[in-house]
Amino acid sequence: MNIRSKCSRTKHLLSIFWLSGFLGFSLLLLTHIYKYRKGSEEYRELNRILWKNRTESGENVDCNKDILFEDSLKQINSDYIFWLSIPGTSIDYPVVKSALPGYYLNHTFQGNENSCGSLFVQGETEQTNRGNTVIFGHNMKDGSMFADLKHYKNKDFYENHKILHIYYNGKRYEGFIFSCQIRDEEELECYQTEFSTIAQKHEFISSMKASSLYPIPVSLPEQASVITLSTCYGRSERMIVQAALVCYTE
Repeated sequence: MNIRSKCSRTKHLLSIFWLSGFLGFSLLLLTHIYKYRKGSEEYRELNRILWKNRTESGENVDCNKDILFEDSLKQINSDYIFWLSIPGTSIDYPVVKSALPGYYLNHTFQGNENSCGSLFVQGETEQTNRGNTVIFGHNMKDGSMFADLKHYKNKDFYENHKILHIYYNGKRYEGFIFSCQIRDEEELECYQTEFSTIAQKHEFISSMKASSLYPIPVSLPEQASVITLSTCYGRSERMIVQAALVCYTE
């Protein structure tokens, strides 16, 4: 075999190698896109079924006029705790808790394995009227789950989305966001869930307000419960958005 033939064969093999790599990468990408869509479709369908007056496109309507069928949610998944919604954002999901650590990192509300996972709490935390309830969720590239939290780094976004709603045990709680932070993943202060005294809770809230990316001058009731939303921000940081539940409606 002469040199020219060897070069031709080498080029041919390299072409096959690069083509195989490209096809493999394309297949992997398409698989991820398909899973993202399946997860998003599942939650949109759940939304459509369980909220009155919800349109087929999943558009938000006036939450004051909607009733969440919590019994239906518990029948679908006994790990259901409450529903979280931030009007004007894509955050409008059920929140769960599992006895299996990490289960909801890659399982949807209906138990299907999917990288979008679910919004979930850890440990024994499950009541919205005590301490600090920490809710974790993925920062998905398709804009689902907790992806919108990253926009809270801009104060203008906060000004237009400063209230969250939690539907729990037949009541709709309203929470005012009082702190938006970007934290190193090793900084765990914001994840404190229990407080032995009211003074300790006040100290925690004051510390969180001082750590906010921008000042949020809001006065909070003494008995206000805290909700902490947490998602990944880059490789080694976390986006933290915290709110105080200040009132509820029957």
